Amino acid sequence: MKQFHRLRFLLATFLLFACITPHVAAFTVSSMNINPLGYQAAGTPMTVNSVIVFSSEGTETFPSASELHMSTNLVDAHWVPVLILNGVETNLTQKNGGSLIFPGWYFSYPSTEKVQLKVTLTGNIPMNPSPSQNFLKIQEVDSNNTVVSTAHVDMSATPVTTVSTPTKPTTKKTFTPLPTDTPTQKSPTGIEAGIIAIMGAAFLVLKQK
Repeated sequence: MKQFHRLRFLLATFLLFACITPHVAAFTVSSMNINPLGYQAAGTPMTVNSVIVFSSEGTETFPSASELHMSTNLVDAHWVPVLILNGVETNLTQKNGGSLIFPGWYFSYPSTEKVQLKVTLTGNIPMNPSPSQNFLKIQEVDSNNTVVSTAHVDMSATPVTTVSTPTKPTTKKTFTPLPTDTPTQKSPTGIEAGIIAIMGAAFLVLKQK
C-alpha cells in the first residue's frame, strides 16, 4: 500500500515538472534588414530582408503539427520566401497580401539538418504608421492554435511637428561716444606773462627818465 502511494507521488511530481517545463522556441531570427531606415512618410516603398533559423535541438527542426505565421502592416505587401536546406536554396510560392502561413512540415527535418528560411518582403508604408504596427511579425503557432513564440519589428511612430512662432533676435546696442572736435582754448598764462613783461619794461623806462 505504501509503495502504491509512493508511486502516485512520484507520478504526480513527474507530471508537475512536465507541465512547467518551458517550451523551447523552434526558430530564431538571425538577421533583419529594413531599407530605408528611420521614419518614412506614408506611401514610401520598403524592403524587409530576414533570415529565420530553425532549431537544432530535439529530434526535429520544427514541429510538423505547428505552423509558421508571418504578417505585416505594409500596404500592397509581396512575399518572396526561399527555403535553405544545408546551403541549397529552393524557391517557395510567392504571395501577395498582409500574411503568409506555412505548415510546419515545410521546415520539419531531423535536427541534424541545417534549415533556414530567407524572406524578402516588399510593401509601402501605411497612413499614420505607429509602433503598434509591424514591418514584420513572425509567430510559431501550435496545433491548439496557441502562440508559442513571437518575433517582430515595430514601425516608427509619426514624428510630431511642433510649430513655433519665430522671435526677432534681440540685438544689444552699444553706444560709443563720438569724439569731440572742439579746439582746446589756449591757456591765458602766456599772454598775461607777456603783458606783465611789457609793463615792467615801460615802468623801468619811465623811472630812468
